[in-house]
Amino acid sequence: MTIYTDKRLLRAGLIGGTFSRHKGNMRDLSSQEAALNELGVNADHILHFHQTHSDTIIPITTLQEAKNRLSSPLADADAWLFAPSLTGWGAAIVTADCVPLFLWDDTGTYMALAHCGWRGVVKGLPFKTAQALLSKTPRLHLNAWLGPHIQACCFEVQEDVAKQFPSECIIRQKDKIFVDLNAEIKRQLVQAGLNREDIQTPYYCTCGDKNNFFSWRRDHEKNMLLSFLYKP
Repeated sequence: MTIYTDKRLLRAGLIGGTFSRHKGNMRDLSSQEAALNELGVNADHILHFHQTHSDTIIPITTLQEAKNRLSSPLADADAWLFAPSLTGWGAAIVTADCVPLFLWDDTGTYMALAHCGWRGVVKGLPFKTAQALLSKTPRLHLNAWLGPHIQACCFEVQEDVAKQFPSECIIRQKDKIFVDLNAEIKRQLVQAGLNREDIQTPYYCTCGDKNNFFSWRRDHEKNMLLSFLYKP
């Protein structure tokens, strides 16, 4: 099984990461369950929402809230916040170029998983998610990891999109414009209070690596990757 992850998650007592395309199209719930079960993750305790490219965050603070979400219709949102984390529970998102953003503290007591499309990034979702976690305690030390997503090499945009990002995130090459989502998300996380050295942004490009990832920008097909975060 190919799963992209950060070893710091394991050190914090959490399981999480992004599955490669070799596990199949994760729009299929049965594919999600099969992949999670292989890792010993209880798929019945993984929360989902209807992703809308928003800045809406759903906080889960009690076991009853988690159970209520599990039995309710899917909410429109783009980030999960577990504060505190619940043993045996977690969340999942699907992506095909958007950024899976993982946030957690050193002990795995607090964690968050966000679906950061460019529209959500423009709305400040990375900043707001980190800020929501950090508001729980002033001494919280957060780590961040960005899962596979479209990188600056492939994220070509037009001027109408580019002007919504800070200039330091824009790359202009002759008559083309590219956006560096890594740079903007890192900027927002630092602004929220994270240390720059605690933010890992590995260069896994969904659009550029067809062997390992699905990509809407490249293929225009509705195939999705699964990212999840779980406290065993």
